[in-house]
Amino acid sequence: MIWLVGCCGMLGREFAAAFERAGISYTGTGSETDVTDKNTVLSFASGKNFKYIINCSAYTAVDKAESEEDKALLINRDGVLNLALAAKQIDAVLIHFSTDYVFDGESSEPYKETDATNPVSAYGRTKLAGEKALTGAIDKYFIFRISWLYGRFGGNFVSTMIRLMNERGSLGVVDDQKGSPTYTKHLVENVIRLINFGSSKYGIYHYSDEGIISWYDFAAVIYRIGRETGIIHKDVRLRRITSGEYPTPAKRPAMSAFNKDKVGRLEGFKLNRWEDNLSDYFKYYGEK
Repeated sequence: MIWLVGCCGMLGREFAAAFERAGISYTGTGSETDVTDKNTVLSFASGKNFKYIINCSAYTAVDKAESEEDKALLINRDGVLNLALAAKQIDAVLIHFSTDYVFDGESSEPYKETDATNPVSAYGRTKLAGEKALTGAIDKYFIFRISWLYGRFGGNFVSTMIRLMNERGSLGVVDDQKGSPTYTKHLVENVIRLINFGSSKYGIYHYSDEGIISWYDFAAVIYRIGRETGIIHKDVRLRRITSGEYPTPAKRPAMSAFNKDKVGRLEGFKLNRWEDNLSDYFKYYGEK
């Protein structure tokens, strides 16, 4: 039995859909189970036969977190700690998702799990605080740092680009931030295989699709595939712009690509090129 926390978000809905397709037994909870309330979390877990707790709950409003850091900490740190304590209480494995924003983005090489963290945004600080709370509380955990997450459910860069490309004739996209997309469907498939293997190689892992690109590169292929599939209906001129031309309250890492050697050795994990996963996304576009 699996407890899926945050089952109504982009990643949580992908897990729920995959569990239902595979006939995997799970209990999904959303906002009705407040992860920031320790007593509520421990009470819910008590007596349950959960072997895994998958935490898809998070405060993810990156720019808003600059003015709501305390609120973000409640979810991204305290909520994670409460779930870790619940996992310890029932001897379950906690699977948690963190972010590339724990790094400052100043590296010239893809980040390894052993590289020093140095978040430059409130969101990054709260996610790192959650990692530290979790690792200080339990030993049986998998933390997957992921980047540029997108999928069929909820808003994300790909769905936003498709909408804007169907509305505008010209679009400027940042070209001086480098990283790698993470497709929810493939991530979920990997985690399910990990669970089926029953791996005990606990720890922190860096995960994303293969390939290092800019947001502009990502947008250009979204546009190409969107036109080929008929999902994008009009001609659009894409323009390369700098981060300075698109200012945001929260600073983004200029370089957030991961070294994925470690996760590539994890049981059940297979890494796909980002272009292949994006093509798969378009294949299922519109399906829920």
